[in-house]
Amino acid sequence: MEDIKNIKYLLRDINIVRKKFEEREKNEDNFNMFTILRKESDEVYLHSRFLSALLDPNGPHRLGTIFLNSFLDRIESDFEYDEKSLEVYPNNQNRSEYKEIDICFIDRIAKKAVMVENKIYHEDTNHEDKGQLENYYGRLIEEDKIPEDGIEVYYLTLDGHEPSEDSVKLSGKYPKLQDKVKCISYSIEILEWLRVTVKECYNKPSLRESIIQYIKIVENMTNNNTSEDEIKEITSHIGMNEDNLMSAKLLIDNFDHVKWHTTYDFCNELESELRNRGFEILHKPVEDDITNLVHGGPIKRKVDMAYIIEKGNFPIWINADFDEWIYWGICNDKEEEIKVPKALLPKIKQFASENSDFEKEEIWICWRYLGDNENDRICLSNFSCNGTFRLISPQYRKMIIQRLVNEIEVFINKVLKY
Repeated sequence: MEDIKNIKYLLRDINIVRKKFEEREKNEDNFNMFTILRKESDEVYLHSRFLSALLDPNGPHRLGTIFLNSFLDRIESDFEYDEKSLEVYPNNQNRSEYKEIDICFIDRIAKKAVMVENKIYHEDTNHEDKGQLENYYGRLIEEDKIPEDGIEVYYLTLDGHEPSEDSVKLSGKYPKLQDKVKCISYSIEILEWLRVTVKECYNKPSLRESIIQYIKIVENMTNNNTSEDEIKEITSHIGMNEDNLMSAKLLIDNFDHVKWHTTYDFCNELESELRNRGFEILHKPVEDDITNLVHGGPIKRKVDMAYIIEKGNFPIWINADFDEWIYWGICNDKEEEIKVPKALLPKIKQFASENSDFEKEEIWICWRYLGDNENDRICLSNFSCNGTFRLISPQYRKMIIQRLVNEIEVFINKVLKY
């Protein structure tokens, strides 16, 4: 009981520090053109395009190869090129991806290429017979005639995690690929590189300010946005006495258990709310799924935290895939045992075509994330997300579950009116 009391005192002191710095931040200039124009998680139209604009020697920065070379040094690349024959995609003239590759450098004369697959929150898009990275890698080999030894492959994510096994070895056609993929992260390689690029822009104020604003986005996405002064003050409170040290250690040692119980309670309370609202649960995660998601190490990437629910013969899918925000919608996968009734399909498709709040992608007729913005969205595998962390609060869990079920009920009622 004494330990709990000490934790309360420590949290009270840290809460004072947090509020002080939040108050200070309110008076700072937080205007950011990037977040006004694009979603923070927009891989293609924000991140890939901005990064490639810096990397392109012929880009609008007018600084030649300075940014490209420092980037290649930072990721320890062996890519050698001739500036006259180098092609960078996307670029200022062609803003499209090159053969769906997010960022690509090619020197056709030297027969060398670098492909960067950029993943913010989405999982790999694999096909039945070919993984995503296999697909892009094979195009460079077969269509561009770049030899395997001349291709470097980088997998860029927020935290540097690896691609799925299927992405690199589903077809088995390129056995060298798995060992060639180098994982890089926004939190380390990209942030460090961007901080170097700022120093090269001392006489270009517009460019320098753009990079600084982009750095703030990356810091926010990777939870690197706590100021050094705030970190020092928090550290000072933790190290103030033995009680604070042991309280902080108790929190750290038990946080995996906190995550497990929070996820378990979320799933149980969601099921209870769904049943109370008249939904039948056709498929749901089991306790082992939650354990593997929280404690499973590499296996957590294979955890399927999916619900399939039904009300009045109207099936809905709720997915909480690894490294993906919770989303829900209508899946029309031919391999699924549970099918959407044929009479409902035209209505759902018409609704999806007329509602911009819903996305349409491959087997998904329509889907949308739970949450209005990225700050309150939930990724069950990542408690560093604000929305996920708040699930520890029973009141917040109840609110977010009710919001999810309300959204689904409104959706069903609207579709049935078509």
